[in-house]
Amino acid sequence: MPTPGPLRTTFSMDDGTPLSALSWRADPGRPAVLVVHGWQSRGANHVDFAERCAERDWGVVVPDLRGHGDSGGAVGPQMVDDLLAVMATLREWGHPRIAVRGSSMGGLLGLHAAARGEARAVAAICPARPERLADVIGAPWPRELPLETAVRRDDGIARGYWHATGDDRVPWQSTFALSAITPHPMLLRVALGGNHGSLQHDPGVQRQVISFFAEQLEP
Repeated sequence: MPTPGPLRTTFSMDDGTPLSALSWRADPGRPAVLVVHGWQSRGANHVDFAERCAERDWGVVVPDLRGHGDSGGAVGPQMVDDLLAVMATLREWGHPRIAVRGSSMGGLLGLHAAARGEARAVAAICPARPERLADVIGAPWPRELPLETAVRRDDGIARGYWHATGDDRVPWQSTFALSAITPHPMLLRVALGGNHGSLQHDPGVQRQVISFFAEQLEP
């Protein structure tokens, strides 16, 4: 039977940085979802979506990215490696089919981690653009993560995009452009109105993302 959650879990990265996370355990063989927050946020802000996934008997991990929440270290491009390490742990826990959901900066990181890892699907909600994120945080490293190189890969990964037309931080047209160069399987949903953070907690969008994942994760 699944272990009730959430549990507080600490992952140790290769450089010794502790990564704090909430986790919902599930039976071996079941799918798992990695939920990635945005800039200046933390994992606990995404418990609503995590619980919806756990209700399906999916394993879930919601980390505090390095430099955020209760995790150590400082933000940087190694956050993609951190996500790959968490995905490797999920496979060690017995979850062979993994999806990633990322919001804003988490969408940027999640798309890159999915392209470099063994994810079956990735959902990017209002994904940050590297150039804009670099300006916001005052560091050049996001420019090392161009999204076009991550999404053009014809690797069979299902990529889904959600964006609100009312987003005043990341124009929805940038996500529309990404979808145009993404091989299938691909899903695009543009919601009228809203703002940069509204879709990640929208119940309808959460249902859409879970349905999108279920098509890729459930045998």
